[in-house]
Amino acid sequence: MEKIDRTILKQILGEIVNVLKQEKEYLTELDAAMGDGDLGLTMTNGFKTIYDELNNIDSEDMGTIFMKLGMKMNSTVASTMGTLMSICFIKGAKEVRGIKEIGLEEAVKMALSAVKGVSERGKAKVGDRTMLDALSPAVDALVASLIEKSILTEAFTKAFDAARHGVENTKQLKPVFGRAAYYRDKPLGTPDSGAVAIMFVFKGIKEGLNK
Repeated sequence: MEKIDRTILKQILGEIVNVLKQEKEYLTELDAAMGDGDLGLTMTNGFKTIYDELNNIDSEDMGTIFMKLGMKMNSTVASTMGTLMSICFIKGAKEVRGIKEIGLEEAVKMALSAVKGVSERGKAKVGDRTMLDALSPAVDALVASLIEKSILTEAFTKAFDAARHGVENTKQLKPVFGRAAYYRDKPLGTPDSGAVAIMFVFKGIKEGLNK
């Protein structure tokens, strides 16, 4: 798989939804320990919403598609995670205006913009025990794959592996943001739920590309 067009994007979103459905209870349990306990439902419903929304977008332009999907996510998923995920889509959309297919180079540009957008909005950085602890290493892996001239499927397999390692690292981190920050030491030994959610998104992308 060298390029992502509208058809492949639909396939990828479908696999993300499948992964999130399978892991919904696990995400809910993780989030309930320190948060609102709605992360599993939020992520599953959010991606199912944009999966369905793709059918309503009459365009092959990937910039237009990602912008509209991001706006849909933002308007229908009323949560911090929904807002941050919509930022990823909207920031990424600006990098692919006017093109119908996304290759690894374009995917890297989108991913870097997503990391920057999430970091600026959430005021977080790697090590703060947030979704960035999975997202940032995954994006670093994509950048490395571009330098190595890897194919798209291989690049996202490596990105998923990097996200998974990032999730493992969060087990040793103390939270800085959100309700969990009040407990500080209590989350030690368990992964950050937001980072886990991002890992599952990358798993879905990987599986969608390899389908």
